[in-house]
Amino acid sequence: MKSLLNIKQGIFLLLVGFLFSACKNENQVKNNPNKKSDNAQTVAVELPKNRSFTAEVLITGTAKPNQVVTIYAMESGVLSRISKDIGDKVSKGETIAVLKNPLLMQQQIKLIAEFEAKKTTYNRLKSVFEKTPALTPIQFVENAEADFVVSKASLNAIENRISFLTIKAPFSGIISKRFVDNGAMLQNGLEESNPKAIVEIQEVNPVRLSLPVPESDAVAIKTGVAVQVTFPELSGEIYKATISRSSGVLDSGSGTMQVEIDIDNSKGKIITGMYAKVLLRLQSRENILSLPIVAKVNYKNEVFVLVVENNVVKRIPVKMGLSDTEYFEVINAEITPKTQVITNGKGLVNEGQIVAPILK
Repeated sequence: MKSLLNIKQGIFLLLVGFLFSACKNENQVKNNPNKKSDNAQTVAVELPKNRSFTAEVLITGTAKPNQVVTIYAMESGVLSRISKDIGDKVSKGETIAVLKNPLLMQQQIKLIAEFEAKKTTYNRLKSVFEKTPALTPIQFVENAEADFVVSKASLNAIENRISFLTIKAPFSGIISKRFVDNGAMLQNGLEESNPKAIVEIQEVNPVRLSLPVPESDAVAIKTGVAVQVTFPELSGEIYKATISRSSGVLDSGSGTMQVEIDIDNSKGKIITGMYAKVLLRLQSRENILSLPIVAKVNYKNEVFVLVVENNVVKRIPVKMGLSDTEYFEVINAEITPKTQVITNGKGLVNEGQIVAPILK
């Protein structure tokens, strides 16, 4: 019985000692949370370095017409002939459609008659005045000349209006849409609030490739930078071109800058609306602070890096500049050449965890 009592006392003392030791260790951790534990997770860290590199950026763009316009009538009339349909090519100044306006024709006939009468009267008075100035007052001649000039101006105006009945192409291209048929009544597009359109014309040589360039790459975009363009629907044929222009501002909604590239389309292979893959090679500035690509961590659709401060893991949203297949430019002010960034072991640790960093 005494032996059993001794065993129970021994077990009790052992439990008390264990609990005392655990409480002591817990208090030590609380008093010094940054002290490395013997079982702290080991991670490989790397310091950001200054590098210079050429970044390759692949952006999806859309082929758009170089120019596109919807044609309206500049004078009211009935469509008597339309000579072009969708898909037809047109040259600058080529006739697309012809309208008729009987009222204008009647006014022209009347004004021609008035003009001829005013002209005859003026010429007769002028001739008489030149031969016998004493018999013809100069005021009569001047009044006749004024009537003649006004009549001529009225005739020119009606003839200009009649010329607007012939619709011509403002530039070379193709007819992409047709809105009316023969016999349609068209209103003056200059005066009516809701006129009916005739056709839409697109200039497709060259085509204008439109790119939304992200903010991180926009600073390196310059006119004349060489690019390679491929259209997936054209069997990977490579088009070499240069950046033609950029908006120079960022869209407040998308955070991108509009960039355009003019591409020769004399063979007509590129169809407006096609998607293109554009490879831009952007030269980084000299001695830019950068990190290896493997340092990035994607978390909730954002890019972060994990850094070690006083042996504790901290997650920092990273602002990226240019990048290539190995490195990316770091824009964050809080990341310096002395910042320890985890490159190996990122998946084994969480923010706030104590770790044992090993510098690569």
